[in-house]
Amino acid sequence: MASKNSPLNNTSLDLEKEVIKRFRGLASFISPQCRVFRELNDRETVLCLDWADCPQDLNRRKQEWEKEVIWLAILCDYLGIAKNVVWKNGERIVGWMSLEEIA
Repeated sequence: MASKNSPLNNTSLDLEKEVIKRFRGLASFISPQCRVFRELNDRETVLCLDWADCPQDLNRRKQEWEKEVIWLAILCDYLGIAKNVVWKNGERIVGWMSLEEIA
């Protein structure tokens, strides 16, 4: 039987939380108010950055995103999170990036 701290006791939700926590730790340029989560789009997993709680950060930083896109691609590949990133403002998609296009 697995011990209490064994990785065999982790659920997919636990693993999801851990990968998002690691992503946030490495992507310190993303506002803490920005909601980061993954969702399915057809057969692909998409990393979503939802700026509904801090739209001012999204708008202010549009100029800077070009520099940080490469860093996002590296992090997503390193952590195996997703091949696409979506910028949202609530339910509205305001940007989409395929990481394969910039590689």
